[in-house]
Amino acid sequence: MSFDGIAPINSCVKQLPALGKPVFIADLHLSNDKQATKEAFFQFLRRDAIKFNELIILGDLFEFWAGDDHIDAFPDIINALKNYRLLGKSLYAMHGNRDFLLGKVFEKQTGAILISDPVVTYAGHERILLSHGDEWCTLDKDYQQFRSTLRNPDVQVSILQEKLKHRIDLANSLRDQSKDENTHKSYELMDVVVHDVARAARQANVATVIHGHTHKPAHHTHVNDDFRFNRWVLPDWDFENGKTRGGYLSYEGGFLHFERLS
Repeated sequence: MSFDGIAPINSCVKQLPALGKPVFIADLHLSNDKQATKEAFFQFLRRDAIKFNELIILGDLFEFWAGDDHIDAFPDIINALKNYRLLGKSLYAMHGNRDFLLGKVFEKQTGAILISDPVVTYAGHERILLSHGDEWCTLDKDYQQFRSTLRNPDVQVSILQEKLKHRIDLANSLRDQSKDENTHKSYELMDVVVHDVARAARQANVATVIHGHTHKPAHHTHVNDDFRFNRWVLPDWDFENGKTRGGYLSYEGGFLHFERLS
């Protein structure tokens, strides 16, 4: 499988059609050494996501993705997504900070559509801003510099021109470095800055924001400089070693609401 020279960030569509009955997830961090979490995802697709018309993944579906030639390492996940799409459902995926190299082959093999971060859509009559969320963690200056580098199209092309083994080693190294650095960072430093989220919501002319990344699921109502908006934070997933952490956000009957998985 040869690299086509297109930076993954340039593969994303910048417009999302109106959603009829969507379900939103993020931060599953799927990998082959997290079998219980993978099984929870497969069950979610069969039991829960099937009730909805669109599945929107707001980043970090994978623990890491070293490029589309890494796709053969995850045949069960790819087939599960493809089978969901073959049911006539719509499937959208946004890059996270772990799987920012998802590209055209991933789209072709799964039937997913890669979407920009952030992106605006409608659910019913409600205008919504969708994002992975890490763009708004602006107190962490080192992370923002790191993020900006990896979202640069030229950098992505340069990385993808390396051999797959080198990219896997790089991904593992970056993951270990991130885990080590995060142990020394405060929750406040790694959380979004509400003022920056409010600015993005105001610019997008929305009163609702949905994002992941922070692993702090909640529904917040903010008033920032007389601007009022709702912020829904998606849960991360972890079903390893007896844990049952995970869930989704759905839109039904004109309302957004959380559902916990067990």
